Amino acid sequence: MSQSINRSLPRSTSAVRRTLAGLAAALVMTMMAPTVSAQSAGSWVDIGNGFAGAGGSASGPISIVKGRSSSKNGMQFGHGFALGAGPNGLAISNSVGAGAGPGGVAHNMNLNIGANGTHFSQGGVVSQGGNRRVISGGQTGTRNGQVYGGSQSTGFGQNTKAWSQSHTRQWGQPTYQPAVQPGYQSGMTNQRWFGNRR
Repeated sequence: MSQSINRSLPRSTSAVRRTLAGLAAALVMTMMAPTVSAQSAGSWVDIGNGFAGAGGSASGPISIVKGRSSSKNGMQFGHGFALGAGPNGLAISNSVGAGAGPGGVAHNMNLNIGANGTHFSQGGVVSQGGNRRVISGGQTGTRNGQVYGGSQSTGFGQNTKAWSQSHTRQWGQPTYQPAVQPGYQSGMTNQRWFGNRR
């Protein structure tokens, strides 16, 4: 057994190294590029009792989007990922969710590091009972020189708890950081967009 682990370790280590090298190259190219363009990334997951879905979208000179989902043997899983890189910075969005039996959980995270500011947001949802379903997603990007983003989560079931958190900083402007938004939801959580604050 240890031999098969040792044989597969260099492959996975090599894949991690290639991914990190690609991210580093994307970040270096974004800082050196002279032209102006926008980058963005968004991802989502939707996990229900008997189904699962996931996806993403990205824009920029360098765009990577991956999504996978499965529903078998009473268990559901979904993962959506997006990366958009350009001269204005790097945008990453990641969403993951899982469910089995009466329970489901989902989480979303968004990160943007740009020439004009930064953004970080995350949110999640837990749901139990009834027609258990959890949905989580978000987006971030740069538009007209301003960094923006947000995370949204919602769920359906007898006991559902959703939350979100966001922090956006435009360079040369005061920091805007709203409080964490916890709560028990039977419907969609409020969407917040933080951009063009002057």
